[in-house]
Amino acid sequence: MYSNTAIKSITLALRNDIYVYTIVGFDSVKDCTIQIDATNNKIIGQSTQILDYDYVKEEALNLKKTISRQEANEIALRDLRGANTILWELTDENGKAIWKINLIYQNQKRELKIDALNKNII
Repeated sequence: MYSNTAIKSITLALRNDIYVYTIVGFDSVKDCTIQIDATNNKIIGQSTQILDYDYVKEEALNLKKTISRQEANEIALRDLRGANTILWELTDENGKAIWKINLIYQNQKRELKIDALNKNII
């Protein structure tokens, strides 16, 4: 069903006391979203709809070139020691693969952006 789909974004967030991956992708005629329970890898939701806009091929993420969520998390926690991570999102931003990481640091919500190719904090 999703074999020819390019990945647009991947998000991991806590929802109803479980971590859920939300993966957004597209092909030449449709876009799709799938939710996966991160604890057991079971699909808990999915949707597909006909494209009514154009994605540019460059907006697809090249997962072979990006750093992992774990590595992005380690970079974020090195920068904000003692923080608790609450959300991770890998997405294309102006042609660049970016990890957006939301954390609670000193009782405040913070967002860090990390270049998913060169590992620099933006």
